[in-house]
Amino acid sequence: MPPLRQRGTAGRVVASVPWFHRAGWLALALAVWLLSHPYRGIWHDARVYLVLGLQRLMPEAYAQDVWSAFGSQGGFSLFDEMYAALLLWAPPAAVAKALALAGGVVWVAGLLALAVKLLGWRGGVIAVCLVVILNPSYGLGASVLVTSESFATARPFAMGLALAGLAGWIAGQRALAVLTLATALILHPLMAMGAVACIAALALRDRFVLGLLVADLTALVLGAGAGLAPLAPMDPLWTNLVRHTSAIVLPEDIESLSLDRNLWPVAALLLAGRLAPTGRRRFYQAVALVTAWCLLIALVVGLHYPAVLMAQAQLWRVGWLATVVALLACFDVVTAQPAARRRAASLGLAFTYLATGSGLGSALLLTAYAALLLPPLAEACRALWASHGSKGFRRLVGTLITLGTCGLAWLHFGASEPVEIIWPALNVAIEAHPVLVYGFVPALAAWGIWQLAPHHRAMAAVALASVALLLWDQRSPSTRILEAGYLNDSDTLLRQLNIRRGEVVYWPGNDLGPWLTLGTAGYAQNVQGIGIVFSRHHAVTLHARLRTIRELTNDRMEPSDSNWSPWDLHAPFYHPSYLSSTAIRHLCSDPELDHIIQHQAAAGLPALRVELPGDQASRAVHVYHCAMLRNV
Repeated sequence: MPPLRQRGTAGRVVASVPWFHRAGWLALALAVWLLSHPYRGIWHDARVYLVLGLQRLMPEAYAQDVWSAFGSQGGFSLFDEMYAALLLWAPPAAVAKALALAGGVVWVAGLLALAVKLLGWRGGVIAVCLVVILNPSYGLGASVLVTSESFATARPFAMGLALAGLAGWIAGQRALAVLTLATALILHPLMAMGAVACIAALALRDRFVLGLLVADLTALVLGAGAGLAPLAPMDPLWTNLVRHTSAIVLPEDIESLSLDRNLWPVAALLLAGRLAPTGRRRFYQAVALVTAWCLLIALVVGLHYPAVLMAQAQLWRVGWLATVVALLACFDVVTAQPAARRRAASLGLAFTYLATGSGLGSALLLTAYAALLLPPLAEACRALWASHGSKGFRRLVGTLITLGTCGLAWLHFGASEPVEIIWPALNVAIEAHPVLVYGFVPALAAWGIWQLAPHHRAMAAVALASVALLLWDQRSPSTRILEAGYLNDSDTLLRQLNIRRGEVVYWPGNDLGPWLTLGTAGYAQNVQGIGIVFSRHHAVTLHARLRTIRELTNDRMEPSDSNWSPWDLHAPFYHPSYLSSTAIRHLCSDPELDHIIQHQAAAGLPALRVELPGDQASRAVHVYHCAMLRNV
């Protein structure tokens, strides 16, 4: 594919942009990201990525932990090595915040690089701000993952580098593209392999690409039929645990799928493959083809044949790339239209995007694409509209679509609960609607800077980014105190608790306590349910432990607990906040458990009472040494 030229909306070549103007555009995009993606601390997958880094520093401390004893996703990435190196120089809270910020910078820079190659500087910056503010989700089922994250994981780094690699390939900078994509693969192969497949589709002839996809599918079928271990299906126990604990990996059933949300990017890319400027059509078609193939395999694996290797490959993750490129493609389609049609085109595409989830969004785009493939049908529609569509009727249709788009926008964004906004310098917190704070305010700020003269715009963008950086850390005071205590003089605390680092601890009511307060192995934590698709032993061992805990605390189940599946390892009835003396004795009979810590004393059992230092907890803890109880 020849390098794409930077062209404006009318097809003219865009003049070279001075470096300080480019810096200003990048600062504006970063400011919008900082304002719309506040930092909330070490939560979500940032918890496990932190532990992956700690495992590199203290492998003996977590060797007996069920999450790492049987292997984890950390073996496929070098991000934990980078994390561990930083932990040598700063405490976990500071490193996590720095990595979250760096990941955001890499993601925005990569997105801007691709957008500029496709749309030029002005159009690219507008498109980037739009994608950043929308921050769409991706995945087969629940909206757990979003395209841009503001916590410390490897994903933003890999996604940003993958987008930059695509931009380099499109621009003809092959060596830079290969280097960038190789780095993305090293950091997070699951997030980067979609971009690699797209470049392969661009580099090869169309017939060869289609033949290769068919050959791959045939090889998978034959390998599964031949009984190859990586392509063998997961056993029923493992499958049920993954389906209900990690529904993003294997959906529970067809009703839980978000097909419309997954098909909308494919439909938008196919449409752009017909309506976008000629030089960019094949790129959009390649992304659509790779996404469709990956979704097909993911649906077969998720619903019918959960092959081990394909379930772990998580091909559905290509959805992040399809969604981002589809939004850029929509902007490209709109700007490629004559000026009189741009408003109608943008309104129609916005309507379909907001209608995703109802089954209508992708259906409308696919219908439009089918009409383009059948010229007689498209001409008949145009003739019907021209002959029967009076000016009043057209205004009525436009008004109805506008009202429908506004209504869908309210349903899409307006149902969120108010969030608390912290002003660090003033020590003041206010509540506001998230759409207002994270959508309207960044958009208004970007629009205001856009109106300035070019020589003032860069300085204003840098100033806005500086202010946004000051407001970016939105951790609550309690979260700051909690994270400041992570591994803070843990050696002294372990001595006080009479626990040796590396011994297995169960701490009801403090899920991250063994990992991040003590720096030792955990026994049965909620967070350990993450990543069970990568190891059957991990899943089954954790399930057996949690099932025992549930049996020991069955008398304290809440009525709402019945809404949870027993296969879901995150279910609340698996994670009580207190154990009785009988439960402690029974649980300590497991030779793999060394200590139990809880805040409430269990009657009739010998315990070591310790006051936790500083603000790590609001009360004392009671330590039950299982070796002592087993000898009684």
